[in-house]
Amino acid sequence: MEEDHSFETYVPRKLVQRLIKQEGGTGVVSEERELTVMFTDIAGFTSMCEGMSAKEVADFINEHLTLLAECVEDEGGTIDKYIGDALMAFWGTPEPLENSAVRACRAAQKIAEGVADENKRRVVAAKIPVRVRVGIHTGPLVVGNIGAPSRINYTVVGDTVNTTQRLESLGKEVAPDDEVIVLLSGSTRDALPDEFSTSPAGSFHVKGREEPVLVHRLLL
Repeated sequence: MEEDHSFETYVPRKLVQRLIKQEGGTGVVSEERELTVMFTDIAGFTSMCEGMSAKEVADFINEHLTLLAECVEDEGGTIDKYIGDALMAFWGTPEPLENSAVRACRAAQKIAEGVADENKRRVVAAKIPVRVRVGIHTGPLVVGNIGAPSRINYTVVGDTVNTTQRLESLGKEVAPDDEVIVLLSGSTRDALPDEFSTSPAGSFHVKGREEPVLVHRLLL
């Protein structure tokens, strides 16, 4: 009988393979770790989809998320979830990384290159170019099997996730017209070697945090 691999499209295969090594996945316990999280989103997505059929919208999202997924996974990241046209990913678990911030920022650079290539094709096809916002933050998170007994996710939760999502959203204030804008927290910037170029973008208050977050822009 031929093996059916269709279910692999619904779960992150590489993640499952890693978890199976850990006592079949049942031995995974929730713990706090220092991780790097990424959020992406398409700027002006709603207006871009005006006049498109449902299939055209789905094809557009799927093509875009496929590009992003390849960039994330090439750098050892784990895709946590897709939220419409947005993506959430993390680095540093289930297998620890020496520097999760470096891997996340390399993925962001690949995303920028991929979007640039994608937009060249869209211009030739008389389509609106895609603009993408990316937020990256490094900090403590609770990671592990989280959920009800009937539906468990291996995921991350905590203030670091909220801060990362806010960084992504800040892109519309810092550089609303850029093809790709990547904003980093101070903790991520401090973990990067000199091969990465950044510039200060200011300090911003994030909901749920008393102290402002120092934000840097990753120069692409």
